[in-house]
Amino acid sequence: MQIERHFVTLDGKWGPRQVHYRRCGNGPAVLLLHQSPQSAYEYEGLMASWAADFTVIAPDHPGYGLSDSLGTTDASLEDFADALAEFLVAINVEKTSVYGFHTGAGMAVALGARHPNLISAAFANGYVVLSDSEREHILSEYLPPFVPQWDGGHLIWIWNRNRDQVIYFPWFDRRAEARMAYTLPDPQILQRWLIEFLRAGDNYRIAYNAAFDFRGEAPLVDMQVPTIVTSVKTDVLSEHLAKIIETSGQVDVHMGGTLDENLAEAQQFFRTNPGQEIPAPSVTESVTGRLWNRTVPYVYGQLRVIANFDGDGEPVLMVHGAGRSAASLTPLMNALRGQRPVIALDLPGHGESDAMPDDTAFLDAVAAALDAVLDAFGLQHVDAWGEWGGSTALIEYARRHPDRLRHIVVSGAQFFSSDEAQDLIANYAPEIKPLSHGGHLLECWHRVRNESLFWPWYREESGSVISGMPRLDAEDLTQRFLALLQSAPDQARIHRELFAYPLADSLAENSVKILLTAATWDPNNSHTEAAAANSHSQFVLLPDQQKDWAPMLLEFFDR
Repeated sequence: MQIERHFVTLDGKWGPRQVHYRRCGNGPAVLLLHQSPQSAYEYEGLMASWAADFTVIAPDHPGYGLSDSLGTTDASLEDFADALAEFLVAINVEKTSVYGFHTGAGMAVALGARHPNLISAAFANGYVVLSDSEREHILSEYLPPFVPQWDGGHLIWIWNRNRDQVIYFPWFDRRAEARMAYTLPDPQILQRWLIEFLRAGDNYRIAYNAAFDFRGEAPLVDMQVPTIVTSVKTDVLSEHLAKIIETSGQVDVHMGGTLDENLAEAQQFFRTNPGQEIPAPSVTESVTGRLWNRTVPYVYGQLRVIANFDGDGEPVLMVHGAGRSAASLTPLMNALRGQRPVIALDLPGHGESDAMPDDTAFLDAVAAALDAVLDAFGLQHVDAWGEWGGSTALIEYARRHPDRLRHIVVSGAQFFSSDEAQDLIANYAPEIKPLSHGGHLLECWHRVRNESLFWPWYREESGSVISGMPRLDAEDLTQRFLALLQSAPDQARIHRELFAYPLADSLAENSVKILLTAATWDPNNSHTEAAAANSHSQFVLLPDQQKDWAPMLLEFFDR
């Protein structure tokens, strides 16, 4: 059964915010709460297996995945429980059972204790109960600030931390008595953990801290919701069960078996204590004064869209380059916000959008995606801006659907000679293969850095130096690095298709008004100027900063 992803907009104790969640199945509601610093992505397998019995809902906790944070650095687990209650009310859940693992286990109990009217049963798998000395020890070093570094050292730190998290508990305690006997995860799993960590950023500490600071035994004394507190036998937290001395008659504390056995027990527990069925999701409401998110279904899955509709006039559709994501366009989107409606999407196989099938051409998938986004917002036509491969995608879309685009602004046209294209096809997008020691991370990091230093990035020589102010802010590089990893499975074939695209022919055939532009630092500015001359189009050199491009775009769109 297909897992749908949605955003819900709510306005509560922490002001307007959005929660991203997954949903599938039919029947009574079951809420799944993930561990830190993960997202609901980790539950996709469980959701599919429980979909025949339940309507399974799995949100990203505030500040994790794609959900907005609570805007505070010291939220308690009780705060997270209240935030989850706001979420349940917002999606019209009157009563649900709840399963949580590790951090999610504490949240499940806190939610049942604070909002028993919403919860039919709670199952806490891997529950934290710390003594004061244990709490002090863990919190002394477990949660250092996450600060992106110019040399990519923060990526190696995350990788090694995640490895050590299954070698020692706590992960920083390398004494023999802290050693565990687990098999290390496959590098693909470690890479997914890295992606989740980067999505959370420094916010990763908040729910973690709340879980360790939570007095786990306290709410069980007066718990009024049927509750099972357990642990997989091999879980390092299993020894905490013995610390739970006093509980209400509604709480059953016992050691579990394997993870599969614990999940089967939870499934039967929820059948015995079911929640209620819930209505279908509503269309995501907008948020005034800021960019907001929604998902849009299309033929190959779902697309993540960022938008703002505070402005008037013709909407501006924005398309990022290959290997990037819509998040990289936020400076320009914010510069246009309030002046025009703005919409950006993660292209198929990029960012938070689903990939297209292996046998589907990228530009075909993009055309389907753009149709779906415009239709979802009820738009017959828009103005459009695209960068690098995104501009190629827009030019091809305009060739197919000239009635849907009024104007196009191209930033960095990929107008290459045959020899240049062949060289790029052979070298630009090498395979990214996760390695157990994490060495591939620095290889990818320096590729991202080199994109601001050399053109093409793989030619580290004097004749390839990019002039102008290099874009080497560590946080920006980290965002671009994340986008590269997210697009890694499809990037080689996408770049091959884009580099081989006959841009000159499409520009000559195009009936849509096109302005060709490039920033001073853009290594494609000479290619863009040549494309303009070849197609008798106007060329404009842009300022360095994306946020300063809005006046030029609006002038062209308003002609």
